[in-house]
Amino acid sequence: MKRKVRQIISDGFQLFYQDIKSARWAILLVIAYFAFLKKFLHSLCPAVLLTGFPCPGCGLTRAGFRVLRLDLAGAWRVHPFIFAIILLAVVFGAERYVRRSDKMTVTKWCGIAVIFGMVAFYVWRMVKYFPDVPPMTYYHRNLLAGIFRR
Repeated sequence: MKRKVRQIISDGFQLFYQDIKSARWAILLVIAYFAFLKKFLHSLCPAVLLTGFPCPGCGLTRAGFRVLRLDLAGAWRVHPFIFAIILLAVVFGAERYVRRSDKMTVTKWCGIAVIFGMVAFYVWRMVKYFPDVPPMTYYHRNLLAGIFRR
């Protein structure tokens, strides 16, 4: 039996609410973690704070904020994989909340492709831009440098 659009939307919102409700403590911990990092350590990236080196995801937050401001060209310059991640979120939403799939096969394969692409892009950016062009810069006040300076 085919579901009507109203029923698909209603079922999707109920499932979304259940997902948020079941993950509420994890969501709160992640928010608290990032609030702490930003407030006291002035960075959101644990890899940068620990090693000083940027990670494959460095720049995604800035790119995401540029997308929200509709500065798509600026987002592309900061980290072009923001668009792949947005597309991945749309695929996830369609598979989880419209199709109501528990296996998430398409999302898994798309996620794997995005991860491999980001790592390849990271290597390219490290070779071409490190350490002069943000976000591919070295953070001198990292934890490991502080430990080994003593």
